[in-house]
Amino acid sequence: MMSLASQMYDYYVKPYLGEKGQDLVEYALLLAIVVGIGFLIYQQSGLNDHLTTIFSNAGDLTSSAADVSTASAASSNAQTGH
Repeated sequence: MMSLASQMYDYYVKPYLGEKGQDLVEYALLLAIVVGIGFLIYQQSGLNDHLTTIFSNAGDLTSSAADVSTASAASSNAQTGH
């Protein structure tokens, strides 16, 4: 018959100290390799300039749309008297 301490060890401690840690390390190393390769591609391709241009254009478009919407709402409120 197993003792209570042995049962608790098998139930709580053993699953966390088993091979799960090894899998976690393998996934972390794989992630580090993928991030490293992605970073090198990012640096070599000049992607930074293109992304900056895309986000700048999106910001300008959003700003102009907000200005048009605000102007439209203001003229609509002026016409209805609100």
